[in-house]
Amino acid sequence: MSVTYTIHSPVAQPERECVSILDPDEEHTFLRDGLVLPRRRMPAASIAGLRAAVDALVAERFPDAAERTYREEFAGQYVRDGHKQDPRIVTGALVAFPIADTVRCLLGPRVVLRNSNIRVTQPGSGEDTIWHTDYRPHTTPAPPLPSAPPVITVLLYLDAINVETGPLFVVPGSHMWAEQPPATHDDLDEQVAVCVQPGQVVLMNAALWHRGGPNHSPTIRRRLLTLQLSGIFTAPFNFEPSLPTPAYQQLIEQARARRDEPLLELLGLGGINPTTGNY
Repeated sequence: MSVTYTIHSPVAQPERECVSILDPDEEHTFLRDGLVLPRRRMPAASIAGLRAAVDALVAERFPDAAERTYREEFAGQYVRDGHKQDPRIVTGALVAFPIADTVRCLLGPRVVLRNSNIRVTQPGSGEDTIWHTDYRPHTTPAPPLPSAPPVITVLLYLDAINVETGPLFVVPGSHMWAEQPPATHDDLDEQVAVCVQPGQVVLMNAALWHRGGPNHSPTIRRRLLTLQLSGIFTAPFNFEPSLPTPAYQQLIEQARARRDEPLLELLGLGGINPTTGNY
């Protein structure tokens, strides 16, 4: 399915056609449950490119496999803003395979990549996470004119997740609840275990209750690439400072040279003109 948008502001490329990987039933499932696994999968070559990018970044950040970023609530190795180190995370995961366009079909034509994260759990480590949400804008009472924008989390598992390597546990529909989940590793009555093969994409409302299950596999690392997207009026953020590499700078320069406003918006560099205030 696709949506053709007209942006009624003085921006580059006001007419934009966005093509979604979701069919109408899958979009309905996402809106109802806060989570969907589209039938359309990322090509094997794209997954191989993302694995190569992730492996190089993790090896550089963690020369000692025993090193961890966290060991308790969110145990594992983390690399923040990997897309600024290796632009294949943008070009392969968001553009060539139209995940960014899929999010545009849901949120509107102008989206920004708020952050990207790589998380690795080592074989046999039993590493998991507590119940959490990625973004929770809810208040009680809800304001008459809600201002908190929705955020979508895209999960790209580069290894199979199953009972052995640790499923993704979610509570369908919890993105509509005002409360935060309990900060525990405990099972919940409403939880559902989601198992995913490499190439399958998980689209999740960032307010959904979820946690990562423990990796008990004796041999398989679990590599996860998380991409969080929202409308351009939500500021990008990161947990740690990171400096863009020459390859990422080249991606930016190429986008500017061809006046690719959707890509510049995605990178947090377009859509807002600071000299005129035009949006």
